Amino acid sequence: MDSSLEKEVDLPFIDLSQFSFDSEGIKNLQNHPGVATVRESCQEWGFFRIVNSGIPNDAFQKVESVSHELFAMPQEMKDRAITSSPHDTYINHPYRESFWFPTPPHSDSVLAFCNKLWPEKDNLKLCETIGAYILSMEDLKRKISSIIIASLELDKVETFYHSDFEKGTSVFRIHHYYSDGKFAAGEEALFAHTDPHCFTILYQDNGAGLQIQSKEGNWVHVKHIPNSLIINVADSLKAWSNGRYRSVNHRVVYKDWTNRISLGWFMMFPDKEIRVPAELIDDQHPQCYRPFTYLQFRDAFMKDRIDIDGYAGIIPTY
Repeated sequence: MDSSLEKEVDLPFIDLSQFSFDSEGIKNLQNHPGVATVRESCQEWGFFRIVNSGIPNDAFQKVESVSHELFAMPQEMKDRAITSSPHDTYINHPYRESFWFPTPPHSDSVLAFCNKLWPEKDNLKLCETIGAYILSMEDLKRKISSIIIASLELDKVETFYHSDFEKGTSVFRIHHYYSDGKFAAGEEALFAHTDPHCFTILYQDNGAGLQIQSKEGNWVHVKHIPNSLIINVADSLKAWSNGRYRSVNHRVVYKDWTNRISLGWFMMFPDKEIRVPAELIDDQHPQCYRPFTYLQFRDAFMKDRIDIDGYAGIIPTY
């Protein structure tokens, strides 16, 4: 289908500045109207948007700026970052490349990674910029996790956060898409896929290009709103929610840009058994997924491209 004929969706959003995350605020999260917005959006789209995240707009622009510097380096310098680690490496595909940066606890220092990549340069500004962004994402992890837990109408939000989310690890990736004029608007820049982990925090520069698949199977453009963040439910969270929330196919298509930067922060469950909370199982909502660990599922996902329903599904989700 010609992407110019596909509709555009303005994802439901929450204003994070209107939430309180002190102990009292966490206890009363379920009563916040924004939580209902998250619930409805995760059920319908598997995505929602955050505005006023608390991250200054110039912080996004600073990361964009150093990202362009990184990808403008000679290829032999970028190749220095290639490792077998899933946490800090460089991956290069035709017209698409990405740096994967270490986040706690995988590395004691982003500086060590940057110095390996670019020893000829003073990396302090680069590392401070990326390190500050990673710390901002770590703080957002707690807030977003708490909102998601509350949106599932689970009591004791803090208890579930500490037991099932707090010790989860993460990966930060900077993606660069470029066309050199060889691709028309609407052509696929990143293939359709779901994510295997818990949830993603995505920032896009003005290039936009994200599409998601509706319940009817149609591709829809996600409206671009500058300085906002997009959250998407991934496969493991779909299972943890007992299928109440969707993990949907998404992709990137070329638009009227020659370069596109996106920042992806991928939150994973802790390395222990992922189990549907008993509170989400009843006569109307029988258990849909068996217990599993994220690392085992990730390995099967990467090797065989098996989705969460094929890997851990017991019965079809409602």
